Amino acid sequence: MKQNDLKMKIDKIKKLLLKNNIQIEQGLSDEEVRKNEKIYNVKFPQQWLEFYQNILPVSERFYNWRDFSVENIAAIKERLASPYNGILESIDEIVWDISWGLEPARVEEKNKKIRKMLESAPPLIPLYGHRFLPIFENKEMPVLSIVDLDIIYYGMDLYDYFEVEFGHKRLVSDSKKYKEVPFWTSNFY
Repeated sequence: MKQNDLKMKIDKIKKLLLKNNIQIEQGLSDEEVRKNEKIYNVKFPQQWLEFYQNILPVSERFYNWRDFSVENIAAIKERLASPYNGILESIDEIVWDISWGLEPARVEEKNKKIRKMLESAPPLIPLYGHRFLPIFENKEMPVLSIVDLDIIYYGMDLYDYFEVEFGHKRLVSDSKKYKEVPFWTSNFY
C-alpha cells in the first residue's frame, strides 16, 4: 500500500476510534514490537504492524501491547489461547467438514485429526474483545469473531474491520467474498 493511502486509512480509523471515545496512544516502537513477538511467540503481519506502529488503541476490550506487566501478559496469553481452548472444549460437537478429507470412522481418530489441524492452523492475534486477526503468509487477512465454535467473518481486513466495528460500514454477509483462513473458516456445524 502506498504511504499516502496508508496514512489516509489510519487517519480515518483514528477519527472513528476517537469518535467512539477510544483512548489512543502513540504507536508501538520497533523495540516494543520485537519484545511482544518474543513474549507471545508470534510474528505480527504487515498490516498489523502498519496500524499498531502508528496508533495504539488501549481502551477497555482492546489489548495493550505496550503494557508488559505480569498481569497484562497473562491476560493477553489467555486471550491468545482462547480460540484453541474453545475448539478443544467443543471438539465432540464438531461436524466433520468435507474439505478435511474422508471422515475417520472412530470418534477418537476424528478428534485426533481435528487436534492436529488445530495445531497447524494459522495463529490468531486478538484485536478487540473476541475479534482476531489471523497470521497467514503475511497477507491481508479477514478479521474473525470467535467464540468457541461460533466463528464468523467480521471484516475483509484490519481496516475494514475497524470501519464495521466502530463506524457505520455494513458487514459483508457473503462469506465467499472473504479470503479463506485454513481451519478457522471451516464449517464446524
